[in-house]
Amino acid sequence: TPVSLCVLAPAGAFIGEYVSNGLIVFGGVGGFVAVGLVAALWQFLVMTGMHHVLMLMMLNNLFTIGYMDGVCVSGAFATFATFGVALGAFLRLKDKKEKSMSLGFFVSGILGGVTEPTLYGLCFSHKRTFATLMAGAFAGGIYGGITHVAMYLLGSTNILTVMGFIAGGTSNMVNGCIACGLSLIVSAVLTYLFGFSGQELETAG
Repeated sequence: TPVSLCVLAPAGAFIGEYVSNGLIVFGGVGGFVAVGLVAALWQFLVMTGMHHVLMLMMLNNLFTIGYMDGVCVSGAFATFATFGVALGAFLRLKDKKEKSMSLGFFVSGILGGVTEPTLYGLCFSHKRTFATLMAGAFAGGIYGGITHVAMYLLGSTNILTVMGFIAGGTSNMVNGCIACGLSLIVSAVLTYLFGFSGQELETAG
């Protein structure tokens, strides 16, 4: 406990700040590629608490210029990719208990905006799904970055996230929905096809 409180926690905060600041700088010069990469890494940043600096930038942009764009919207695509992982797992897994849990993870995410059950209850049990999560988030991030999707509202992290695109006009709304949908579909398909080893499926069956 003393080591965790006196050494590991401060070191983690120090490193996390540098990582987040580095991603912010990269976001300013990396264009749509940066949006995709930050989206792919987003859930890992959240799990380690390294996303707080990015959150501060998001809030600053929202309150000063009225919207968030670039890497500031990467989290939305990563969230929908997480929903996709749960959906793909539900469709692929054979074990009734895991199948039911995956459906619950999907519903709690898409309706309640809760991604932790998928991350800790599914991804840590089936490590390949982390890769499919990253791929889906990257795909949505790339599309969102290319089309310059912006969010004008910071609210729910569920299906209502798309409401944040409305104030940017029809094009922004459509592209935002496409980017989120792309994240979900890509991660779901890849999870279904590659998310589980043969041994995992045999054991589940």
